[in-house]
Amino acid sequence: MIEIAGVTRRYPDGREALRGIDLHVEAGEMLFLGGPSGAGKSTLLRVIAGIDRPTRGRVSLNGQELTRLGASAREALRRNIGLVFQDHRLLNDRSVRENAALPLRIQGLSAADVERRVGAALERVGLAARAADSPLALSGGERQRLCIARALVGRPALIVADEPTGSLDQEYSQAILALFRSFNLAGVTLIIATHDERLVQQLEGRLVHMDQGRILSDGRVAR
Repeated sequence: MIEIAGVTRRYPDGREALRGIDLHVEAGEMLFLGGPSGAGKSTLLRVIAGIDRPTRGRVSLNGQELTRLGASAREALRRNIGLVFQDHRLLNDRSVRENAALPLRIQGLSAADVERRVGAALERVGLAARAADSPLALSGGERQRLCIARALVGRPALIVADEPTGSLDQEYSQAILALFRSFNLAGVTLIIATHDERLVQQLEGRLVHMDQGRILSDGRVAR
């Protein structure tokens, strides 16, 4: 599903966030990116999602080489990717419900389908009672849960998540873990950057450990 070959990402200040990354991810895998802050995990997620272009190397998703696609083609490809990033990227002039509905409206679903899917997604992340509120009225953890609902509502084939449980309490962390597990069992590919070793152990995925822009190890983790 995802093929990354010789990928380097250099920022304008000369810093290399990724250095010669080679990685293959099969469809339906649950893969975790571990490592300290500054290891390159978030940058790698952005490259996989087609948000950042690598300075060198090749990234292919379902046989399409992202590095050769134009901006509009990359945007179309991202419609089948659920994105959960730490900066949330919520629209504060729209309600919780409207933020969660954005991927479905872009897909052109009917109003009835949008309402049904959004209602179910907000219920699953514990935000059904906040549907009419502005994101500005939400706590940090609630905003994170809204971001997760928005990523899941479109039923994507790939979910890319950066520290998805980092700002959640224990109860909602467990609920999100169960949600991710159910999607993975249904065949969804998940790539999750995390510092949380409990997350990796509970979901029993593949762990790729990074540091200083390089992959140090790659293997399965069991409970």
